[in-house]
Amino acid sequence: MKASRFSLLKAVLTTCVIGFLLYIAYAFNWVIQLENKLIDFRMTHIATPLDLSDIVIVDIDNSSINNLNHWPWPRRYYARLVQQLNDYGAAVIGIDILFDSDSLDPKEDQHFAKALSIHKNVLLSSQKFVEKNNNYSLESWKYPIKLLSNQADSGFINFPYEKNGSVRRAMPLLDAGKVEVKHALDLKLLARFQNQALSSYHQKQARQHLSIANNTFSLLSDASYYINFNAQEHALHVPFYLVLEDRVPDPSVFKDKIVLVGATLQSLNDYFMTPKGIISGVDLHAYSIATLIQNKAVTLVPLKKSVLICLALTVLIAFVSYNASIKRSFVWTLSLLLFYSLIVLTMMHFKHVLMLWAPMLILGGISFFTFALHRFLKEELEKQHIQSIFKQYVSPEVVKTLIKSPEALKLGGQKRDVTIFFSDIRNFTAISEKHDPEAVVEQLNEYLNAMTVCIFKWKGTLDKYIGDEIMCVWGAPIEQDNHAELALRCAWDQLAILKDLQQKWKSENKIIFDIGIGMNSGPAIVGNIGSSVMKDYTVIGDNVNYAARLEGLTRDFSTDTHTCRLIISEDTYQRVKHICKVKSLGEIAVKGKETVSPIYEVLDLSSD
Repeated sequence: MKASRFSLLKAVLTTCVIGFLLYIAYAFNWVIQLENKLIDFRMTHIATPLDLSDIVIVDIDNSSINNLNHWPWPRRYYARLVQQLNDYGAAVIGIDILFDSDSLDPKEDQHFAKALSIHKNVLLSSQKFVEKNNNYSLESWKYPIKLLSNQADSGFINFPYEKNGSVRRAMPLLDAGKVEVKHALDLKLLARFQNQALSSYHQKQARQHLSIANNTFSLLSDASYYINFNAQEHALHVPFYLVLEDRVPDPSVFKDKIVLVGATLQSLNDYFMTPKGIISGVDLHAYSIATLIQNKAVTLVPLKKSVLICLALTVLIAFVSYNASIKRSFVWTLSLLLFYSLIVLTMMHFKHVLMLWAPMLILGGISFFTFALHRFLKEELEKQHIQSIFKQYVSPEVVKTLIKSPEALKLGGQKRDVTIFFSDIRNFTAISEKHDPEAVVEQLNEYLNAMTVCIFKWKGTLDKYIGDEIMCVWGAPIEQDNHAELALRCAWDQLAILKDLQQKWKSENKIIFDIGIGMNSGPAIVGNIGSSVMKDYTVIGDNVNYAARLEGLTRDFSTDTHTCRLIISEDTYQRVKHICKVKSLGEIAVKGKETVSPIYEVLDLSSD
């Protein structure tokens, strides 16, 4: 439990560090750029599709300029246009053109003003300008000339720009001085279209909310909202000159509609970069108005909530990555990020809500790769640790198995059912005292090398060399169901190898070694045992001592006519009796216990 809490604490702390770094990256704009691209994707593909059928655009296009000749047009054209659109039954007309200066001919303005006085469903445009310098920031407004302003209301046509120059949002109002608040042309057109007062949409005292069709949604911190750009086609466009000359094929397309008048001619430079691509200003107004009409304004989840959600999921990813394998943590991370992405897309499609997406993907990815790298390095260190401990004790194949499944290894100590093997050279002390030390050591090394290779061949673990004595074990560190059989076959194989060595030594006029082997099976404690300075992986317990005692008894049961070389205990015999032929040597007392137990000399072994 403590280890789990410690792991979780490390995951949380590391995630906080990653989150701080991500915040710095966010401040440096690249995360914002990625998030904006994902916002564009959602605005154009995932948001509930817009219906632009309530809006018709009277287009100042290339064909109109060619047919009506000179530009700018006289303002009587707009007077005639207003009259013609009202004859067609237009509900409300918004003109996306600044009439902020007088005409050269005053009669032109009077014509237009008269049309506006007759038809009160026309809204003109105003615009806010900000001139910035190193030393000052000057704000000014452009309004229609007084003659026109006296006859028709106006709304501003400004859109807030992103840092990269694109437009994704619209603003329902702007400040115009300390007291006055100006409303957007789009919002005023909506109010006229729905026969509602502006106050029913937006309260000056509550500038963070907008109410449309009895539904209130939150605006962003700068009182803006995201425009929904998910529409298959633009609003219907009708060339200006066709309306002016009353040559529209189907005038009913204007009946009870919001009519926007604006330019799409590229030379007039009224174009904006948007998630939909580069579109004209009048089309941008159409998207903004349609977003409000259909109550599909896109809002943003509060930043604090988004950050908390992202951090919570990242901590979960970090915790999983820290405690699971790399493959499993990758699957978990991918699943969590896909699940989060599904929530993000669902919220956008059904609720018109934007959730932070890019920071979560980046933070989750960084968290996974950080902890995956940490786990990889940790596993590499564990592999090196396992190799350093066992490379001299077991065969390379066993080391590979331990590395692949380190969970099978508990170095701290555990009780295991094992078979313990002791072998010893008889009278080695006396032999070594009578012969040249270098020759004795050379021959001993030859013997120990041959015996060790045999132990590894039969998947045993070399515990230690004690002078000329060999101690090894089966059943640890890897569990082996047939550990007693493996140990016995190794012992029998060693006796055959020893016989070949004895013939070789005899031909070389060297000392002839002979050995005794004792084996016992049963539970024992295995693990890393030793001091803080040095530890050995070994096995301890009464069953170990008993195996050592059996090895010593091989001398007692040897005679001038028979050499006893291999004795096994009753516990071992019950496990291997199907493969060996034995001779009972009677019963001996077990150290530390009041009972006696049979022992056996192995005489032969099946070759199956």
